[in-house]
Amino acid sequence: MSRKRASFFIDGFNLYHSIANTRGFNRYKWLNLWSLCGKFITASEEINNVFYFTAYANWKPSSASRHRAYVAANQCFGCQPIFGKFIEKDRVSLVECSQPCAPKNGKNKCNKTFKIHEEKMTDVNIAVQLLKTCVTGVCDAAYLVSGDNDLIPALVTAHELCPTIDFRVVIPPNAKARSLTKACLEHGFKYLSINEKHLAASQLPNSVISGYKTYTRPNHWT
Repeated sequence: MSRKRASFFIDGFNLYHSIANTRGFNRYKWLNLWSLCGKFITASEEINNVFYFTAYANWKPSSASRHRAYVAANQCFGCQPIFGKFIEKDRVSLVECSQPCAPKNGKNKCNKTFKIHEEKMTDVNIAVQLLKTCVTGVCDAAYLVSGDNDLIPALVTAHELCPTIDFRVVIPPNAKARSLTKACLEHGFKYLSINEKHLAASQLPNSVISGYKTYTRPNHWT
């Protein structure tokens, strides 16, 4: 009997920041995503595909370079990246200030304009790919790796359209996902949590060689 096909949908920044913001977990950033996914499938399943949703912070060259190497290393193991983007936006500081940089309306606020970078398209890309994969019959089980409550509508809609597919949520360490876990209970989705043992057992080799290129774990990710 053939195994069930499991597809994974990884919310890249949600997973990354959950690891980065957990004390002592910095050494687990060089993560083999395919291997990690393998820790959660059932005995009757096999991984069909792993979709990794992310975006490059190109205004930070060193960070973007590490990120590109990490994505390329995971592609060597079968992961398929799907990219969003960052857009630049102006913000106005509302910090209390006795001598505002830009006085306005007589209020003692700084009012200085500064720029931020906001990630766009990731949630939409996850929702679209989740629905596409399920509706086209590419998978028998769909795993959402995220603690983002905003993805509940996509998960519920996919379940409504494809009730025969098993839907599961894999929650990153220390993610605040109360609404997401509540939705799982309400709709009969199983949810699991990533712990330190999963991360420790799912690390990429320190150097990943692909053709003439070598992708190496950053020194401070140890």
